[in-house]
This record gives sequence, structure tokens and C-alpha cells, in this order.
Amino acid sequence: MNYTNSSGYIQELYDFAESKGIPEQCLFSEYNQEQYIRTAVDGYSKYSLFQHLFRGKYDNDVFTRMMSVDFRSRLGIMAGLSDSEEFASVMLIEPPFSRKTGMGDYIRIARPGDFSLLFHGVVYRLEEFEKFALEKRKAYVDGKTWYLYIFATRQDAQGKGHGGKLLKLLRDFADERDYRICLETNDPDNVGLYEHFGYRLVDQSRYQDVLEHFDMVYG
Repeated sequence: MNYTNSSGYIQELYDFAESKGIPEQCLFSEYNQEQYIRTAVDGYSKYSLFQHLFRGKYDNDVFTRMMSVDFRSRLGIMAGLSDSEEFASVMLIEPPFSRKTGMGDYIRIARPGDFSLLFHGVVYRLEEFEKFALEKRKAYVDGKTWYLYIFATRQDAQGKGHGGKLLKLLRDFADERDYRICLETNDPDNVGLYEHFGYRLVDQSRYQDVLEHFDMVYG
């Protein structure tokens, strides 16, 4: 199949996912990005990182708009997988050697209603956090390593195996193609979940002396 603007790496993952039963319409695209956004917003609404970035004044509307800009900027740059047509669980995965996205990309794809958002403090704080996270994980990333950027499950679907299905698929892909997967979490309770799927903890630190930060690697 031909995926517009997709790299060979993304094509490789998508072909593997389809061979394992993931429907084409569940692969991240301009046609289903809103479903991806809704799942990510719901799944991350109580996540410690975003609570920290909002400094205790969480705003669902701002968060939704922020995720919309972010996801649109990554179309064709990151691969995206969903567990089913219900989009209960979603992933965005950055291939090896990916071009990094940031404020320049946000401005390029912004819609008229987005520009005020780009000057919102939480967007700048997220940019600062991502610089920190990139610096922490770069020691564990090479030309064989994919980075799991987004992994979210809707709150009404958690604990039902939706996310596990995607983690297993990504693990099988790495095993078959001799890749590694790197991810980070700010929730200590997630460490055991990822260890269950074969990830190992490679670094533990704190962001701004407040937020716990764990880097994990599979493969």
C-alpha cells in the first residue's frame, strides 16, 4: 500500500500491523486524527505530566486544542496505531532518524483559531519538557530505535486489554525486525505495566525537582 508522505519506516510498521489484523482505517491519517485526539485527550486528562504543565489549573478545551495542533503537525512524520475502529486505545510512534517537530511545525499547520493557543503558557512549558525528555533519552536511542511518543487508552476502556494489544503488536514488530522501542512515563504505576511487556528501566530522574520521570527500553 502507498501511504502519502510516509517514510519507509512507517510503511514497514503499517504493513506489519495490517498483517496482524489492524484495519487500514485504524492507521493514523488525516481521516481519523480526530478520533486519535479524542482518545488521547480522555486518556491523558488526569496524567501527572499534563497536570504539572497546567500548574493545577487544567483546562480541557485548551488541552484538546493543543493535542489537535500537535497531532496534525505529526501526520506523515509519526506512525499511528489504534486497537480497533472504536479507537479505545491509540499510539503515536516515532521511527528512527525522524525529523523533530516543534513550534515551527505548529505555526505552519495552525488554523486561524490556533494562533492564540500557540502563545499559551502551557505550550511553552510542554516545549521545555520535551527538550528535557529528549536529552534524557538520547543515550538510549540509535538508528534501530523507535520512540513511543503517545500511548493512551480512554478511561472507560482501561483495564480491558485494549492497550495491551497495541503494546504486544509493537513488541512483536521489534522482535521480528530487530528494532528497539524507547518510551518514557511520569507515572510510577506505569513502570510495572511496561516491565510486564518486557521493557526495562534505564533511567529515573525528576523534572524541575517535582515530576518523576522514567525512561524505559525494550529490545
